Amino acid sequence: MRAAAGPVLVLALAVLASPACAQAVAELTARCSDASEGAAWCGAGAAAYEAVAAGMGLVAAGGSEIPGTSSTLGWRRGLGPRLAVSARLNGARIPLPAVDRSSASRLPGLRSLVSSASLEAAVGLFDGMRPAPRYGGILALDAIGSVGMIRLPRGDGFQGNAFSAGIGARLGILRESFDVPGISVSAMRRFFGEARLGADGAPAALRLKPAATSVRAVIGKDLPEVGVMVGAGWDRYQGDATLEGGASPGGRSASVALAGPPVDRLLVFGALSRTWQVMQVTGEFGWAAGFDEPPGSRTMPFDPGAGSIFGSLSLRITR
Repeated sequence: MRAAAGPVLVLALAVLASPACAQAVAELTARCSDASEGAAWCGAGAAAYEAVAAGMGLVAAGGSEIPGTSSTLGWRRGLGPRLAVSARLNGARIPLPAVDRSSASRLPGLRSLVSSASLEAAVGLFDGMRPAPRYGGILALDAIGSVGMIRLPRGDGFQGNAFSAGIGARLGILRESFDVPGISVSAMRRFFGEARLGADGAPAALRLKPAATSVRAVIGKDLPEVGVMVGAGWDRYQGDATLEGGASPGGRSASVALAGPPVDRLLVFGALSRTWQVMQVTGEFGWAAGFDEPPGSRTMPFDPGAGSIFGSLSLRITR
């Protein structure tokens, strides 16, 4: 158990010790300024790009890709692959620039609660290798898919909601048995519908159609009354963005469409679960790092370096 936990603990410490880089904001601001002859609203739109892409990606992905289990599903002897279907509610509290109240020198900030409801399915593709009776599931493989709807609060400047869809895989390192934990890593690619932050005539606005790549490493063990799991992850967000600026209420002065640069960050999470035969309920809670403010940024008092907390409640059935 101690040896197996080592890699996850090292990764978790790296998450806590290493702030994520936000040079994407500086790059997007410069490209927007070049295309719009130095428009003052470019910085606000670029900061919104980072915050909205990261918020949507975080609330759609959450922590573990298959809730409540750190082992791959594998196969049932003589009965084919195991299947798992999950319903999950995610929530995240994210720092968000108040672009409706922004100016050339001041970008107010707020804490916005975004949420999502999703359906997820997983199927075992390969049961893995078993070099010894207690050690199985090595290089086992599951396929994972998800669909969901993200609720974006209108009171914080969003216009409408967005859908999400993803596909990925989980690779087994070790399957849980009586005296060893389950360990696995997973990767998912998610795509989202268009999100809009900022009303017509606002000082700045953003239209964004992001995509997210998520990598997770988890370790866990079922105890007599409850299952325990901890993990760490890395997310990358990117998408096509349209930054807009309004000259006056009711008027739009310019619109610049750009390919948004990638935004990366790290996160840690933990989960507790309770299982009844084939049904499992899982609660999850985690923290995602914020972003460094780029040199010369005018985003204050909005703080892009503030981290985000997130959580989920899920119901999973496995057969």
